[in-house]
Amino acid sequence: MEKKEILEKLKEIFKMVVSSKVDLSKVTYENDIVRDLGINSVGVLYMAIAIEKVFNVDMTQTSVTSFNTVGDVVSFIEENTK
Repeated sequence: MEKKEILEKLKEIFKMVVSSKVDLSKVTYENDIVRDLGINSVGVLYMAIAIEKVFNVDMTQTSVTSFNTVGDVVSFIEENTK
C-alpha cells in the first residue's frame, strides 16, 4: 500500500478523534498528532483500534505513544502491511 493511500485512510480515522476545528484536508506527514491534531490519550487509543481494524495490523507490540507525527503512523502501517 502506498503512503498516499495510507494517509487518505488515516484521515478517515482522524475524523473520529480530531477536533472539528482541524482541516483534515491539510493534514501532512509532518503534523504532530497531539499538538497539531489535538488528539488526546483516549483519542490515541481509539485511533490505534481503528488502525488495527482498517489496516489489519497488530499493534499489541507497539506503544502508540511512540507515534509523534502522522508520518510515524504512516511508516508503521507501511512496514507492517507488506
